[in-house]
Amino acid sequence: MTRIDTSRKILDCASRMFAQHGYDGTIMDDLAEQCGVNKASIYYHHKDKATLYDNALTAIFTPIADAVIEAVEAQVEPVKQLRVHIKTFARVTADNPCFASILMREMASGGANMPVPARQQMQRILFLLMRILQSGESQGVFRSSDALIIHFMIIGTLNLFVISIPLRQTLPATDQLEQLQNSNIESAADQVATTIIASLLVK
Repeated sequence: MTRIDTSRKILDCASRMFAQHGYDGTIMDDLAEQCGVNKASIYYHHKDKATLYDNALTAIFTPIADAVIEAVEAQVEPVKQLRVHIKTFARVTADNPCFASILMREMASGGANMPVPARQQMQRILFLLMRILQSGESQGVFRSSDALIIHFMIIGTLNLFVISIPLRQTLPATDQLEQLQNSNIESAADQVATTIIASLLVK
């Protein structure tokens, strides 16, 4: 196995453990066992636990921010930009459930261990949303709003949707609960986007 392959293997394994157990709950001895490497190899590739956490989160968060920005920049109208912002974030979050779990853990702890580079990736998403809302307001399309609140509505709702999938799949099979079990990220994103946009549009 090459050095790059080993480093990537450690990152992937660490991401899953950080998502399952959080930063403090991830024990390096357990990580080494799960990865099938020794601790010296982990430290060789990633220096220490804090650096490993930084590298893992940066590897997860950066492509998500890149995908949202790329999708939004392909649109011109603020309404379409906001809709694609929400739907792209939903899709890439669902594609990487470690992101949702890690981010929700960090939000619950006040970002106690969240590395600066990962914070910066979330800021890229927030600042993009701010520009969309400001553009819509200046064009008379959107009413004035608090971008941070809209950001939390998007991030919080969609991340909670993703991390609650295993729980919803264990619910009893009843007619009342069938929709909860069968709902998917695409329909969830559509509903979030439609609700937020409707609340912002100038009547």
